[in-house]
Amino acid sequence: MDLTRDPHRSIRDAADSVREYNHRTINGPQAFHGKHPINTAPPAIGEAIGALYTLFERLPQAVDQTAAAVRHVEEQQAIRMANGDDPSEAVSRLLRDLIDARQSMLLAQTHLRSAVQVSSNMAGHWLEDDELEDADANA
Repeated sequence: MDLTRDPHRSIRDAADSVREYNHRTINGPQAFHGKHPINTAPPAIGEAIGALYTLFERLPQAVDQTAAAVRHVEEQQAIRMANGDDPSEAVSRLLRDLIDARQSMLLAQTHLRSAVQVSSNMAGHWLEDDELEDADANA
């Protein structure tokens, strides 16, 4: 963890990591398994679901701390709107939007927590090595 970077860079890097995940998985489930998808794909998918939950678990705090920064610079009267809008009205609207986004993240957390509970019990089949070879030939 590099705590010397600008805060926005950390969020950009997280977004880039999600983009990388999207690119790796866009062509289907092959990204989740190696030679033997019967054994490896279910737990790998479960790991991805767990990682999504962790991401959404951390996002509300990031939103809260960003909102606190907005409030701080507003209190310092350090905001000027390039479009000429009243800064206090714009900040009020922005903070409402952040609150709404946070609420949506909490709802997403609830659904992802449930998905983690289900996916944590997913595993591949126990097959003998010769059965795995047959499965590869049929894939």
